[in-house]
Amino acid sequence: MTTVAERQTMTAQRFAAGKVWSQWVEGIQANKPKFQQNYETFEPKADDVAFFKEFAAKKGLQVVAIGEDWCPDVVRGMPVIAKLCATAGLELRIFDRDQNMDLTNEFLWRHKFMCIPVVVFYDREWNELGHWIERPASAYQWTAELRHTLRTQGVKEEEMLPLIRERRAGVETEWMHDSVREWREQILWRVL
Repeated sequence: MTTVAERQTMTAQRFAAGKVWSQWVEGIQANKPKFQQNYETFEPKADDVAFFKEFAAKKGLQVVAIGEDWCPDVVRGMPVIAKLCATAGLELRIFDRDQNMDLTNEFLWRHKFMCIPVVVFYDREWNELGHWIERPASAYQWTAELRHTLRTQGVKEEEMLPLIRERRAGVETEWMHDSVREWREQILWRVL
């Protein structure tokens, strides 16, 4: 487990070494069309964009995202943070999880799982304002409820993942907006 004293691997120099969205997309090996589609079709809400612009003007705001292109949660989440940052005029740098283990290990889910994507917000002095991991609460709830329903229908555990993937297509846009709402409400509103 990483202690607060051990954290702070992010500096201006390290941030500058991260990839901007276009560089990261260029290097994608898996799911490239879906990444591009999600980026092109996601439209952040005007009040969300205004909030992030205002926050950045007051406190400064640099955004780091950690991910890998093979992960379905990254396919959904990375385009959202990239589009929000582009629309709000925020600086975003993306780091590949497996090539940046020191950074990855700072943001383990439940202090032990390398879940992605990770979105981290820093102020202008590189103090972490907060971070978010993997997916919004609404996605966890939806998945748990569907798993329960499938179990009661006698679906075996090993048969569930394809069914979950098939059925989540209709709710993913909602989850994208829920992610932005959580970044606002659970991270940035706390430090205003």
